[in-house]
Amino acid sequence: MFSCTVQGPPEHPVIKLSGSLTLEHSREIHAELLARLPKADVITLDLGDSEKSDLSFVQILCSLLKEQDKTISFTSLPPHLLENAASLGADSLIKEITNRTEDNP
Repeated sequence: MFSCTVQGPPEHPVIKLSGSLTLEHSREIHAELLARLPKADVITLDLGDSEKSDLSFVQILCSLLKEQDKTISFTSLPPHLLENAASLGADSLIKEITNRTEDNP
């Protein structure tokens, strides 16, 4: 199961992705993010309630973080995402998203 909820103002939404962030839901995840990208220059992703992720979500994140005209941050990073990225050898992604977490000084 996958769900997406949005809080906050349209110019700085907090997009909460919950459940399974896997290939099974990748089309839905992609569509939800694409629907919100044109409306905001600053976006915060909350992945704290996600249960698992796979290569497809790592690819979506990599693509999302290449948006030059967007400021994207994260409220929390679930252990499964960091473990998955590490197993894929995505060290640069781990560093990038860790630097973008709100609790990172």
